[in-house]
Amino acid sequence: MFSLLSMLIHIINSIFSGIYTSLFLKPKHEKKSTVILWSIIYFLTQVVIFEVIQSRYPFNNVISAIINVLLIVGMQRILFHKGTSSQLFVCFSFVAGKETVKYIASVLNVVLGAVAGKWLDALIMQGQIVANNHVELVTNVMLYVMYIASAILYALILGIYLSLIHKKYVRKEYQLQIRENVFLILPCIASVCISITLKMMIITVENGTTTLIYDTIPATLFWIPVICVLLLGTVIANVMLFQNVVQYHEENKKATMLENQIQQMQKEVQEIQDIYADMRGLRHDLRGHINNITQYVKKQNNADAEELNGYIRNMEETVSRLEFGYQTGNPITDIIIHQKKQEADKAGVKFFVDFSYPKELQIDVYDIGVILNNALENAIEAATQMERDKYVSLHSYVKGNLFFVEVENSFAREIVMNKESGLPESSKANKKSHGMGLTNIQRCARKYKGDIDIVIETSKQEQQIFNLTIMLNGKPVGP
Repeated sequence: MFSLLSMLIHIINSIFSGIYTSLFLKPKHEKKSTVILWSIIYFLTQVVIFEVIQSRYPFNNVISAIINVLLIVGMQRILFHKGTSSQLFVCFSFVAGKETVKYIASVLNVVLGAVAGKWLDALIMQGQIVANNHVELVTNVMLYVMYIASAILYALILGIYLSLIHKKYVRKEYQLQIRENVFLILPCIASVCISITLKMMIITVENGTTTLIYDTIPATLFWIPVICVLLLGTVIANVMLFQNVVQYHEENKKATMLENQIQQMQKEVQEIQDIYADMRGLRHDLRGHINNITQYVKKQNNADAEELNGYIRNMEETVSRLEFGYQTGNPITDIIIHQKKQEADKAGVKFFVDFSYPKELQIDVYDIGVILNNALENAIEAATQMERDKYVSLHSYVKGNLFFVEVENSFAREIVMNKESGLPESSKANKKSHGMGLTNIQRCARKYKGDIDIVIETSKQEQQIFNLTIMLNGKPVGP
């Protein structure tokens, strides 16, 4: 009968471990087939090691835990892509859960056994069960019910524990450092060690007689489950704490990068403004000189007049390039759009602009500058990868207190959306250093109680189009 409960536990462990591992790690093959293969291999290996070999060559609980760890890690290396830090956490957190939960289930087994025993004794005393075969039958049925109930409770608690870790461990793609991995694993190891200690305390052998601590100290029926729940809670709380720390550092890093970007933009814009202030004076003087030369050439009737006129036209074109092609209502947005227009022209990307700075709303121009700089940079980079029909379109409008900026561009590469942020992932190798553009745009939008919206569609010409809409809620400029 013990083997029935043991087999049920092995089946539960096999299924849960396969599902749990696949939630954290990337399988080498199709996910469903990997989980099935994992469950079969893990079940068969457990039966061979812990039912066949251990029955003939007994080994202690420490060895059993080590074998479990090595078994899971080995299967992870075979069926899943490399990621040692994450693999170790998944392994130890699962082993800690299954080693701890079984003692909670064991308490239920003891309680049900005691209740069933008293009930059976009462039936015998009342004469409702007389024949020995009837007593054996009822006993066996009760044992089956007890073991199935224990297995169900074991599966329920283990499932809750694993699902909570999965839910709270939100940044599964985060690459753990050694120190971080140790921080996460230590509570798991502590839980396993305490579980092993509990087993040595629960079962004792004196004078050839096996004694349970529940018989000598009834209070342990309450305290052992409490201890086990606290152990599981410690592992979950540690995961939550770690995730909060990671989130804090990531948010702090993003805020610092955004602040640095704004400061750098302010510096660059100021330098450009100074340059263009000098250029305006130079442009005014040049136009004066060109006008004088033009008047002089008009008075001449020689063969060189046409050549001089061509030279003057070239000078006028050169001077015209010193002027901003866009008048948006703010010199900062003028400069940014002018720069991006030059970048687009060099890349052979058509650049369409219909943008106006919202003077009527209290929105910091540098925040709009961050939005324009990042959005247009991403759009131009994506459009550049097209073989033909390269274009970027910028449009803005105001509705009440809301200011909308729309950036549309053609693109060719496949876009993968990040499950956590909902934003496209960077296609560059170093994803930590890159891919911050949209994040900074979103931070600026949320600063004004707004957000961003991304729509990916296909045109009639079978062209992929990326549309980014940024909404900012600005207060009207008061008197």
